[in-house]
Amino acid sequence: MLDFAQHLLSSADLSVINASHFNLANHLPIADIQAHINMDLLAQQFKQDVMGDISKGWDNFVKTGQIWALIIGVIVGYLFRSITNA
Repeated sequence: MLDFAQHLLSSADLSVINASHFNLANHLPIADIQAHINMDLLAQQFKQDVMGDISKGWDNFVKTGQIWALIIGVIVGYLFRSITNA
């Protein structure tokens, strides 16, 4: 497939493109472009503690009292469902 693409690029009629804007005589083949890709952008590593972030979020959820709002909301929602379901 790569050979086919290189063949298309080399055999295409590029005379329509203004040569002053593009230097087509010295263009890189497609295979050489892969060697110039900066691999640091593709494979970045992060030092992140996902479980630590979850535990901090849970501690904040309990400390701010939102856990009680969740429990009360579940109970009221269950009661409302049982009343309207009859």
